[in-house]
Amino acid sequence: MTKEEKQTKKIEKKEAKLAKKEAKTEKQIAKAQAKADKKHKKDYDKFVKDTEKKNAKLQQKATSDGKEFVPIAIPAIDEYQTKSEIKTAKATHKAYLKYVKKIDKKNAKMEKKCAKKGKPFVPIQVPDEEEFANSTANENKAGKIILMIILLLLIWFLIYFMIMYINYQYVAPVADETTTSSAGAAAEYETYSNPHEITTTPNYSIADAKRLLQQTLRDNWSDCGYSSDPSSGSISFNNSIETINSAECYMFTCGGKTFAVAINLSAVYYCHNGEYTPLSFNNTDILFD
Repeated sequence: MTKEEKQTKKIEKKEAKLAKKEAKTEKQIAKAQAKADKKHKKDYDKFVKDTEKKNAKLQQKATSDGKEFVPIAIPAIDEYQTKSEIKTAKATHKAYLKYVKKIDKKNAKMEKKCAKKGKPFVPIQVPDEEEFANSTANENKAGKIILMIILLLLIWFLIYFMIMYINYQYVAPVADETTTSSAGAAAEYETYSNPHEITTTPNYSIADAKRLLQQTLRDNWSDCGYSSDPSSGSISFNNSIETINSAECYMFTCGGKTFAVAINLSAVYYCHNGEYTPLSFNNTDILFD
């Protein structure tokens, strides 16, 4: 498979993942929207009922006072907003602007990085404000559920320790007469010794790492792009240690190519196109005893 085919396959995989994520988000949004519409209609019906009652009272009072009756206007259901909805809308709009700014900044950074490495750039999609509001509502709901579970656990532990504290009875320690001899001399005890051996993998020297790299190159020189075995040639330590796959590694150079060897000799890596590929040897044609 060529490099272009690999990149195309990688892009298709990312697009499929994004499409799946978008479908899931749309489903959540539809569910949240239906719930919000139901609550909005309930609040609107209550508002209409209360306003009609107020208008009836105001009309009766205006008639008795001989004044002109001016009813309280009732907006359409799409135009009506409760105080909490207005407050939530303002907070959501402010959070959305902040989120868009963050995504734009992240996309610019990723685009610059991909252009530098010559890789295709797939930007993070920015949802519209309605999608953002619905997703935020779902996250807040999940956060409240988690917080409630934590509070219930804390209350349970508090009750448990209170019961244990109330039922606790202090027992005075009894002196052991066998710890002293009949003559009053202090008893002697054997010094404790740990029978277990330390089995932690040690850190090896640069020379040991170089020997492992020589053997690895002996068995993998063709896979690393060499035309011949470079194991007997010059292998130079780069005077640096880097962390690769959560392991600290000595960095070496051989024939213009970069290699990394774990300090505890657990792995050998070949640096190719900015990625570290693990290598192993075949336990044949051993160079060292």
